[in-house]
Amino acid sequence: MTIPSHVESYDQSTYWVAPARNFRTSARLHLQHFLFQNTLGYLLEPAVEKSLAVSSSQQLRIADLACGNGIWLTELHSHFAKNNISAQLDGFDINPVNFPDAAYLPSSVTLKQLDIIAIPLPAELIGAYDVVHIRAFVSVIPDSNLAPILAVANALLKPGGFFQWEENRGDRWITESPAPQVGQSACDSIVQVLQGGMAQKGIRNDWVDVLHTHLDQFGFRDARLIVQEKRKQDYKAWTEDYLMVWEELAAFFPPKEQAPNAPLTREAWTGLFASAVKETEQGVVVHQGKILTAVGQKP
Repeated sequence: MTIPSHVESYDQSTYWVAPARNFRTSARLHLQHFLFQNTLGYLLEPAVEKSLAVSSSQQLRIADLACGNGIWLTELHSHFAKNNISAQLDGFDINPVNFPDAAYLPSSVTLKQLDIIAIPLPAELIGAYDVVHIRAFVSVIPDSNLAPILAVANALLKPGGFFQWEENRGDRWITESPAPQVGQSACDSIVQVLQGGMAQKGIRNDWVDVLHTHLDQFGFRDARLIVQEKRKQDYKAWTEDYLMVWEELAAFFPPKEQAPNAPLTREAWTGLFASAVKETEQGVVVHQGKILTAVGQKP
C-alpha cells in the first residue's frame, strides 16, 4: 500500500530547535549513542587514536559538533581517563535544552550553545582542535551540500588534525519480519511515506555511501570510509529508536478538521503508527543496515 506524503511543513533548519526536542529526544539520543557504539566498537576511530597518541605531547582538544546531550564526549572522557590521556572536550549544539548541568559534567567537558554553520565562527575556536567529530547529521543537510559543514570542520582543526564523521543513510529503511505469518504492512507504509516526503523535498542521502570522496575533494588527506553492519541483536533497539522519531512526526501532518482532503491527516498517521507499533511487538524490525565512518586529516 502506498500512501502519499504530506510533510511540506518539515524544515531541517528548525526541527532540532523546536520545543518538542525535550527529555524524550535526549533519551532517544542516549539509546542511539550506545547503538552506534555497539556497531562501531570505538569512540575515536582506532587509527586516529593511535596517531594522536604517537604525535601529541600536549593536552588534546576535541570538538563534537551537534553534540546533543554530550554523551559521546562524556563517554570519551571516561575512555581517556582509563588510558591516562589528557584532553579538553568541547561540545557544540544549536539547542542546549538537552545539555546536562555543568555541575554533573567532568571538568574536561564543556558544552556550549552554537549554530555550527553560522558565519563567522568564534575566533578562539579557529585552528584549535586536534579532532573534530560529528555523528548523525544527515537530517540537517537538505540538499546534499556538504561544503558548509566541511568548511566548519576544516576551520576548527589544527594543521594535521583529524575529522571523523559517522552516519546512517537517512533515506534507506529496511523492514524485516521474523516469520512469513507476521505482517509488516504498516511499517512498510510508514517507510513509503517517509521516503516519499524526502523525495518530494529533494532530500537525497546517497552522498553518505561515498562520504570519504567528499572529504577528499574538500582537501582532507588520506580520506577513507569504514562500513560496518549493524548487529542483528540490536535491531529491536534500533526499531524502538526510530519509533520514537516516527511518533514525533505526527505534528507535521494536518489535523483532519483543518485539512480534510490532505493526502495523510494527523489522525491517519497516528493510526498507522499504532499499527506499526503492534507489528514491532510481534517481532518486526526496522533498521538502516549499516553505519559508515569517514575519516580525513587536515593538511
